[in-house]
This record gives sequence, C-alpha cells and structure tokens, in this order.
Amino acid sequence: YWLISGLVLAAASVAAILHLAHPDRAYDALINLQHAWLSREILGATLYGAAVGVTFLAKGHKAPAVLASVLGIALVAVQGMTYAAPAMVAIANGLTMLLFFITVWVMGCAAIPLLNLAPAVAALRQGIVVCMAVMIAAPIIWLSGGTIMQMTAHVWLTSPLYLASLVCLAVAFVLSRQGERRAKALFVLLFVGIFLSRLTFFGDTISTIVNIGHLY
Repeated sequence: YWLISGLVLAAASVAAILHLAHPDRAYDALINLQHAWLSREILGATLYGAAVGVTFLAKGHKAPAVLASVLGIALVAVQGMTYAAPAMVAIANGLTMLLFFITVWVMGCAAIPLLNLAPAVAALRQGIVVCMAVMIAAPIIWLSGGTIMQMTAHVWLTSPLYLASLVCLAVAFVLSRQGERRAKALFVLLFVGIFLSRLTFFGDTISTIVNIGHLY
C-alpha cells in the first residue's frame, strides 16, 4: 500500500513540475518558506514522500507509518491554504481545505476495497453525502455575498462540469448500496465526479482581477 502511495505521489509530483514555465528551476519554489504557502506545500510533499519511502522500506513499521500519516494530513492542510487564494474571495476561506479533506475521505474509502481491505461502506456513503452537501451549499451561500462571490455562484450553478460532478456523486451514492460488489465501478465514478468538481473549482471560480478597471 505504501508503494502505491509513493507511486501516486511521484506521478503527481512529475505532473506538477512539468506544468511549470521552467521545470529546471522548480527548486526555486522552496526559497520563500517564510511567506508562501506554495513553498510550504512543496516542502510538505517532499517530507511526505520521504516518509512514505522510509515506511515502505521498513515494511510498514508502526513508527514511520504514523509519521507518514501525520505528514500526509499536514500536506492536505497546507494545500488547502495554498489554493485559498485571496483574489478568489469565494474560496479564500476554510472551504478550500474542507473540500480537499473531503476528497481524501471519499477517495480513500473508495480505494479500500481495491486494496483487498475490509470495505468502509458506511464511511464512504457519509463522505459522499457530505461532499454533495458542501458542493450544493457553497454556491447558494455565495449568492448572499459580494459581487465576485455572486459571480462565482452563478458560474458554478450553470456549469456543466459542476452539474455533472453532482450527478456522478449521486449515482455513486446509489451504487454504494451494493457494497464491495461494484467497488471498481464505484471508484471510477467517484474519481470522475471529484475530478469534475476540481475542474469547476479551478476553472469556474471568479477572481477579483476580472473587474480591474471597471466599476462594480
């Protein structure tokens, strides 16, 4: 299991580096740890990756496994701060971190049966419900906010990606009643739903820069 975690993290790290304008200067992202959450995210991912590697080599020994788990939780929290950009006022709050932890909750529970472990069906169904509730409540709350929040709400509520993600989550909730018998299909469906919601998060959230030079 730790090998799988390490491989997933490695693939994600390669993708993150390659999307930079100058991948060969990726190490420069570590120079602003005092002020930048992005620098802290990169440090956190490095520490987590190292801990996962040690745990794998130690064959899952309790001490490094606990350390890796704690660092993993810390990494998700740091990522939640990294992407709560002040210019995107709708998500410049605890919602970002909440969504990231919900992703871990849902996808973690969905992956358990695929690793030949005892399925956590109840926890998975609860996670899906919480995810849908937050995804629906957020834009509704934004409608009562300022101009940028309202703009974000309208874009989300009319976004095909957002609506498709809710459909995937709803279908997955129904499918989860069959337990581990449909584990693979359930995992794929939830992955697609979460992926679409993440595209909505990054692509349909309005920034304050859209109104620079214009009256509100």
